[in-house]
Amino acid sequence: MTEAVGQATGFPGRHLDSWLMTEELCRAVFAKGARGVDLAVVEGTLEEPIATLQCGHHDRPGGLQPIADALDLPIVAVVPCRGWAGVHLPQLPEGTDAVLLDGLESPEDFEPVRRMIGMTKKLPVIGAVESLPAVREALRQAPRDQFLPEELFQQLGASFLRFADPCAIRSLSRREFPWPVPDCAPCGQRKFRVAYARDEAFGTYFPDTLETLEGLGAELVEFSPLRDEALPDAVDLVMIGCGFPDLHAEALAENYSLISALRGHVCRGQRIYSEGGGTAYLGRSMILPDRQVFGAGILPFDAELLPIPPAPVQATRRLTRDSWLGPKGTTVRGYRANRWRLIPGAGPLDCPSCHGELTAEGDFFFHHHAVGGLMHLHLGALPEVVAAFAGPHRPSLTLPSARR
Repeated sequence: MTEAVGQATGFPGRHLDSWLMTEELCRAVFAKGARGVDLAVVEGTLEEPIATLQCGHHDRPGGLQPIADALDLPIVAVVPCRGWAGVHLPQLPEGTDAVLLDGLESPEDFEPVRRMIGMTKKLPVIGAVESLPAVREALRQAPRDQFLPEELFQQLGASFLRFADPCAIRSLSRREFPWPVPDCAPCGQRKFRVAYARDEAFGTYFPDTLETLEGLGAELVEFSPLRDEALPDAVDLVMIGCGFPDLHAEALAENYSLISALRGHVCRGQRIYSEGGGTAYLGRSMILPDRQVFGAGILPFDAELLPIPPAPVQATRRLTRDSWLGPKGTTVRGYRANRWRLIPGAGPLDCPSCHGELTAEGDFFFHHHAVGGLMHLHLGALPEVVAAFAGPHRPSLTLPSARR
């Protein structure tokens, strides 16, 4: 669970992605995240991606090799180890620098396995984590929209420290950045205010996206679509990220005051941007397996929750018309969330020029200056879109009061 990273360490997790980012951007993101910490770990897999993952595994670690090459990182292989009797080491990837044993059933087996790996593979074993079946089952069953119990972290940490070799870890990780660390300075534009949704229903954002906006001069303020009755004062842009609005559908629909504030924000020609679950909430309704619940009624579709959603996929989209995200033809890359299906449908009194689809694939919609889609974008990798987020605001040309 990516949310557990911040809970365990006190620092937000970062997203490094060789498909979305250039090597220079990967280095900048890693360097910013590693500032002020004693140890930074990049999690991933050297295996080929699995195409048939269920939606619950959308935060599964991605391909590590291009990231390791770009950042010149040592590679630690996590090796399952049930016991000394009949132990068989898997084929370790080329370039492995050290080993971490996982699922150790008996503490007495650690030393024999460590010596065997040292003799046969000539690699250090930096530590181990015991099997802890109760802890692992609790992690599998833990709701994604709630904090994990602290005792789970304490038991995992105690198990790791029991076998950890601090000297081997320090020797492995003692490296200087071989590239300059860039500073993210404000671009000189006026200060603008961004209100972003964060509560039990919403809150999935790339941490670097929020940092990118701050670096461009944004003042970030949180609000809760579940509890707040109004938007923060003097907001230029409202962001509603992905989440699980289906778990809180009635509470969201009954917060009429906040929905009215969002509609008023759009009617004044101001901007809203949403992704995934946030986009589903902004539609006319959310169609759930056993009921249909009203949404915010801003974007022109009904959002249907899929019973067995496919895993998120890499996607490239081209805007089919001008919008504040960019002119017609602008290309964006990201990950398409597949929990929802958007069913277009205009209201009887809606002007056709005021709303519609922004992509040929039907996964980006707009209504005046409200834009929402099923794509998760990393703004740090999309400089032209960042410029639109941070650029000077222009009134909506679809509103009668804004026309010449």
